[in-house]
Amino acid sequence: MFCPVCRSEFREGFTECKSCRVKLVIDLNDLSEKVDGEFLLCTACEKEFHDQDITYCDDCGLKLVRSVLQDDTYVFLEAPSEEYRDETEMVAEMPDFKHLTTLSEEGSTVLIESEDVQMLVKIQQLLDKNGIDFDVKWPKPEKNSLGFILGLGSPVEREFPKILVRPENEEAAIRLIVAEKDLGLSGLPPELIDCDDEDESGDD
Repeated sequence: MFCPVCRSEFREGFTECKSCRVKLVIDLNDLSEKVDGEFLLCTACEKEFHDQDITYCDDCGLKLVRSVLQDDTYVFLEAPSEEYRDETEMVAEMPDFKHLTTLSEEGSTVLIESEDVQMLVKIQQLLDKNGIDFDVKWPKPEKNSLGFILGLGSPVEREFPKILVRPENEEAAIRLIVAEKDLGLSGLPPELIDCDDEDESGDD
């Protein structure tokens, strides 16, 4: 018998690991039953999903891994996945936008880059509503270099989806974003604050 958390082996007759306080299993490679305290974890966002029938992170799209929390440390019950939800599936879930267009990265400006897909959708809706053309670039899934010892994990460093706008629309787009309270973003960039000061001084 084995503990699925610390992976210690026990003699016949034991049914629970005294240290981890979870039920023992016969085969560590076949954890068919749910482990006490188990949840799904996104190793990129370190976001937990409890009692949810979900396979991929709803923010970054990385496949979730079965985990438990032991002494404030994530313990993986299976090897972390390098699989991301198919990009076409993520795009298919996006609303239809009138001002979603194709922009080259060379001739445009990155308005925002984030793993928070829901926030990016809200920003797209805001830009579309205000008639600002934009494009969304999805990073190509790449194998990550997540190094871990069972029970120890670190966030994955990778590119995130980004919204592009034309350079002449960047200032207007930023103003819309910082003024939208639902997005939870606030404060104008220094260069825009400087512009405001110059305008005011010019009027005087």
